Amino acid sequence: MLTSYPQAHKISYGGANIGLLWWLPLCLLRVTWLCATRRVEYALCGDALMNAACAPVLRLFGVPRSTMVMGLDITFDNALYRALAHPPLRSARCVIAISAATRDAAIADAAVDPARIEVVRLGVPDPGIDGHALAAARELLRQDLGLGTQDVMVVALGRLVRRKGVRWFVENVLPKLPETVHFVVGGSGPESEAIATAADSAGVRTRVHLLGGVSDEVRDRLMAGADVFVQPNIAVPGDMEGFGLVAVEAALRDTTVLAADLEGLRDAVQDGETGILLPSGDADAWARTLTDLIARPADLELQGRRLGACARETYSERAMGAALVQILTA
Repeated sequence: MLTSYPQAHKISYGGANIGLLWWLPLCLLRVTWLCATRRVEYALCGDALMNAACAPVLRLFGVPRSTMVMGLDITFDNALYRALAHPPLRSARCVIAISAATRDAAIADAAVDPARIEVVRLGVPDPGIDGHALAAARELLRQDLGLGTQDVMVVALGRLVRRKGVRWFVENVLPKLPETVHFVVGGSGPESEAIATAADSAGVRTRVHLLGGVSDEVRDRLMAGADVFVQPNIAVPGDMEGFGLVAVEAALRDTTVLAADLEGLRDAVQDGETGILLPSGDADAWARTLTDLIARPADLELQGRRLGACARETYSERAMGAALVQILTA
């Protein structure tokens, strides 16, 4: 999008959340200066919180604005936050949701006019990994875990909170799968100990590999080296999955993705095209599908390539940029 509009000014932050305490005031100072010097004709805010922070400055200088919304920035269950973040959404020219589930939450929770909401899928950079790199990642991952060629690696990534369904998968799905299936989990969070306890109780502890927080290099290896990538989310009131970015990232690496047919995952995974959607909480359906997939490794690899090719087209940065330009210039 910045290529189409070379005079656009991008103000972003990519550090830890604690750094927002000093970054936000600096951001607002820059927005004020850009508006005061007549360098801004239109503003696009990155989420509901930034929209609320920037709205008074933009309104002061008569600059129209639209905003992205991500999901949790709508449903976060705090009365003060909602009082600050929700009303400015209703005065934005357009609210751009990253999934249909996020759109529905903006309507139901923040009372945004449905006529002013558009859904745009996130654009994800293509990692450009070829077949040789994928094979190398798989071999390195097996070595890291001490697994043999007969073992199957089912991978999940992300913050370990209840909605991600990792504990549910360990308790209800993994015991139904062949003994050669190992569940590899990258990430940390409040569910970590409960997941380990569940693995012990279910008798699958030797097949559950809890890696904790991982580096970007290991994260990429997990997505590229997995035999199957899973995101088995379950419904948790007040804690929704806005999109499911990691499911797209795994698909872009020609890894077959299985995800729960729930919330924003329905936009991150196009069933049968970029991955496979399964009923959330249906352990038999998950076990049956996984067992069938891993029984035919050659077909599984071909399927991953087909789904990956479609994902690269569906979730390209070019496609997202074109959609945003069309909405913001309408």
